[in-house]
Amino acid sequence: MTTHLPTGATVSRTQTPSNFSQPTHDHQGQLLPGILMLHGGGSNATVFKIQCRRLIWNLSKQFRFVFAQAPIEGTPGFGMLPVFASCAPFYRWVNRRFVAGESDVEATPPEEVARVDAIIRKVMDDNGGVASFKGVIGFSQGARLVAGLLLRQKIEERDRLGGSEWKFAFGVMVGGPFPPIALADKVDPKDYELLREVPTLHAWGRGDHVKPGCEVLRKACESDVCFHMDFEGGHHMPLTDVEAKDLCDLINAAWFAGGGTYGISADESY
Repeated sequence: MTTHLPTGATVSRTQTPSNFSQPTHDHQGQLLPGILMLHGGGSNATVFKIQCRRLIWNLSKQFRFVFAQAPIEGTPGFGMLPVFASCAPFYRWVNRRFVAGESDVEATPPEEVARVDAIIRKVMDDNGGVASFKGVIGFSQGARLVAGLLLRQKIEERDRLGGSEWKFAFGVMVGGPFPPIALADKVDPKDYELLREVPTLHAWGRGDHVKPGCEVLRKACESDVCFHMDFEGGHHMPLTDVEAKDLCDLINAAWFAGGGTYGISADESY
């Protein structure tokens, strides 16, 4: 994950937007739709807040952005050093080290699924409840987890009498290569067809080293409500205001495709 800053610059925790004031309710007093934010492998929630600052500035009056932190402490990921050295420690969502193209499935041991679920349930329960989260955005390993969350939700909606507790209406995957991180110890690739039933947005840098895998993941989700864009650069979030705005416009498109509507936040003024 590369972030471009002036030469020699570093980031301190006091420079992060973690205390950035965001509205939480609309003008009728209802919670704004929540978006679960999943950082990449070898990163953390603080870093991802910095990387997503342009999204927050553009969309904070439409959505609540809630950042979760992965459970497995490990080595810094791509692009973390030296810029984000002061933001250590760094975390991964799953133990397995993904190698592009080696398999079309990635099963997850039950104990790791339980740890991931415990983290995301807590952060959602602490911020309005699971049902209030309508979208999920991830980068790199986090993007692959987005696909896994959507896949599990669709499988549960198909197979469970009571449906699924998860209520994601859309998912956004930036720099996320195929295959999804399945939140199960057994994976049937035929189930990937279910990903076509939920609106998704796929984005990647034109020079991203995992771009071929990102294209495969997009094709697995391909439908009339599957959106995609590319942007200048490599394995990172969009860096320019124009590209970030383009990404935000497509996030709104995915949200509307999933049945969402545009509301007015409580602090909106004209």
